[in-house]
This record gives sequence, structure tokens and C-alpha cells, in this order.
Amino acid sequence: MKRTQATIVVLLSLIVTSCGGGTGAGGTFGSSETLTFEGWETYRGALEAQDYDAAERLFSDALNLDPAFSEAHNGLGWINLQRAGQADDDLQDRTRLTDLARTNFQRAVAANPENADAWAGLTGLELAENNWAAARDAGNQVLALQPRFFSNHDNIDFRDIHLILAQAYLNLGAFIESSASLDPHNSLFHVDVVDPGYRNTFEVLNLQPAELILKIEELQLR
Repeated sequence: MKRTQATIVVLLSLIVTSCGGGTGAGGTFGSSETLTFEGWETYRGALEAQDYDAAERLFSDALNLDPAFSEAHNGLGWINLQRAGQADDDLQDRTRLTDLARTNFQRAVAANPENADAWAGLTGLELAENNWAAARDAGNQVLALQPRFFSNHDNIDFRDIHLILAQAYLNLGAFIESSASLDPHNSLFHVDVVDPGYRNTFEVLNLQPAELILKIEELQLR
């Protein structure tokens, strides 16, 4: 979980393109499933060099064969998210790529509402854009579909989603549960999932939201 900071930088800090960021244009070799599989293999190999052109072509080729193929849209979403993070000095390009990534992820979940990985992409993107309610809703979708979510292409798992939800609920003013039951719709619940026992510490010491903010920041650095 030391990766959470990198996660929330990859997931959150956003990421954009040099060749137009695709929503689907390329060749038609193989099946959509095969091309998308190869796209993810190429994407994973490109993470260090941050050169996603080849992976983009494969995902786009898959969409030429099947424009509703959810996982190919998802792949383009992660590519555009990565590229947006490379555009720190160009706000206009970053905004364009962020919008492309959002469109890609939205198409992915429209084609397959059970695509937890695409919901995870939306979760981080919306939090990075300070869209707290949208981040909350997407994050809850991830955990509803896969409570132990784990990405097979980026260093992200369910704990990172819980921390994003903790941040989203905090910014929405939902610090602690509103009843004696374990209400998950608050920041403290999600922090306690990542750091079991923190709820008890928070309550026994009568801590305040400011301490909750510091705890989230601490967990992001692990």
C-alpha cells in the first residue's frame, strides 16, 4: 500500500496524449478479445517508458471490430488518464485528455456495467477533478462489484478505492456514521477498512475531522 500515493497520483493526478487520444480508429486484425488482450500486454510494457501509442492502436483496432467492446474502451480510458498526468504544464491538453478518458470509461461501463476496472478509473478521475459525489458513486460501484478489487495493469487495489471514498466522503461532509450501525457512507468507515482499529481509536480519543484528514494523508504514503 505504499503505492497509494502513486496510485492516487496515477489514478488521481490524471494523465493525456500526443496523437489525439483515441475513441477508436485503427486496423482490423484478429478478434476484439485478442486485440484487447494484446493491448493490455502492450500497455503494461509501456508503463515505464510512458509511450502508449502501440497499445492505443490495439484497443482502437478492437473497437473497429466491435464498437461496443467494453474492455477496449476501458483500455483507452487508462491510456488517456496516464497521458493526462503527463500534461502538467499544458492545462488545455490535460483537460482535453481528461475529458477523453471520462468518455472512454463511461462508454466502457455503458457497454458493461459490471466492468469494475472502468469504474475504478472513473473513481480516481472524478476525485482528481474534485467531483466528490461522482467519485463516491463510482467508487461504491467498484466495491459493490468486487469488494476485493485488484487491478491487473496498475498498482491499485480495493484499499486504494476505500481511501478515495474516504476522501470523497470527507469532502462531502460525511465524516462519521450517522447511527450506531456500521454505515459505510462516511469517511471513518473507509479509513477503518484500510487501517483496522482506527475507528475505535477515533472514538475513544474523541478525535475530530482534522485528525481524520491527517490519517488519510498518512495512509496514502504507505
